[in-house]
Amino acid sequence: MKTKKASKTNITRFIFFTIALTYNLILGFYLRDFLVLSPTLQVFYMLSALPTLFLAVEIKTKAMRAAVYILLILIACMNIAYAIYCRRVFPFLELIPLAIIFMYFIAFADNMGKDKPLTKIYVLILSMLIIVLLFSAYIFVYRQVDVSLTNGQATLWDTGTVKLADEICSDYDTDEEKVKAIYSWMIHNFEYNYDCSPLIQYFNVRKTLSTRKGICYDFSHLFAALCRSQNISCYVIDGTPYNLTMDCHTWNCVYFDGSWWDMDVTFDIVQTKNQGELYGFRKIDNAFTTDKEYLITRIY
Repeated sequence: MKTKKASKTNITRFIFFTIALTYNLILGFYLRDFLVLSPTLQVFYMLSALPTLFLAVEIKTKAMRAAVYILLILIACMNIAYAIYCRRVFPFLELIPLAIIFMYFIAFADNMGKDKPLTKIYVLILSMLIIVLLFSAYIFVYRQVDVSLTNGQATLWDTGTVKLADEICSDYDTDEEKVKAIYSWMIHNFEYNYDCSPLIQYFNVRKTLSTRKGICYDFSHLFAALCRSQNISCYVIDGTPYNLTMDCHTWNCVYFDGSWWDMDVTFDIVQTKNQGELYGFRKIDNAFTTDKEYLITRIY
């Protein structure tokens, strides 16, 4: 009877392992172009994939299962924090395999007894790897000194974005020429989406490039993505207006020719369509210079 029950448990564990592993492989395939360029996303993807390996062995004792639960909860919390803080959608997709593992241990893993020495060593090594990844995730998200060239926080781009930027900048050599080529391409190829009023705003580079529409948040992050993919320092700036009749806004400051320049690609997209006067590039002292019209609330 015991052997029959153990065999049934192993089959159930194998089914859950297969489901979680398959999901992670599909997710990895979907994210492949981003994972190549983003160390941050690589870490969070590994935090999603590694816990699946807990299903590869039979964990019998309550103490070891409790340790697994704690790690799963920490990973879930880190993913949710990353999604909210960096306005990313991908971390929510990475919660699904964690939920699958939770379901197995809570609903099906009821064998009692001692864990084998090899199982203990396996779980210990896997747990240490996950702890290192959790620490790395914290460093990537909250302790980066300079995000003006990074890929993986609110501004996230893929290999297709790099190819596009390479094409736009193919005839130019200096950073100034490349920045102005990207700026010119954007103001002539995009239009403001007046129908867009999202409850939660996040940047989706593929959607913005395919629709050629967006709002200030989309355009400023796309401009930053194109510049950063060319190793040109560029920040995205969120601002709340001092005049409460105005809306919140997002714009850029970019570095070239030995100086930082304030620019508003969204404003100039609208002005180009309406044949109005452009904001252009305005020299500022540094990337963190205060703005006359907006209280700067965040710099990406």
